[in-house]
Amino acid sequence: MRSIILILVFLLFKDVQSNSFSEIFGKEGESGVLNSKTRSLSYALQYLTVTGTASYFLKQLHDNAFFEPLGFVPESLVNNSPLAYGKYEVIDSHTANIVRINEKVEKMNYSNQLKEKFIRNRYSSKSIEIKNNSNINNSEIRFLERERLTQRYLDD
Repeated sequence: MRSIILILVFLLFKDVQSNSFSEIFGKEGESGVLNSKTRSLSYALQYLTVTGTASYFLKQLHDNAFFEPLGFVPESLVNNSPLAYGKYEVIDSHTANIVRINEKVEKMNYSNQLKEKFIRNRYSSKSIEIKNNSNINNSEIRFLERERLTQRYLDD
């Protein structure tokens, strides 16, 4: 309620004179016209306000792909969807076969490297631990299979 009364009181006083804010931003008062420093500051602030607003507005349009029909595509769209916006080459069947074979060779080389690494470190603590864990798991599985098999024979 207080805020409404204060707003009404301020609106009722219409004989308000120019203040420093309106003086700087181009209110053509006597001192603003005569004082070159105030006038140049007013022009500089007006220029910064207009260019800042315009550049922010244009950046928002660019980021939302408004200028896409003109060929200006933001990098975020190109990075998120390279097939739609990025430059890609059409791959023929021969090149696709080469790529597929190279992938298979890379997988085989990787598995061979793992095998060689395992053979070199056959008696390391980590490999022994892995073998022991797998042996324990295998013995538990075999034990459960034996129990199930004996239960099946006993039930018949």
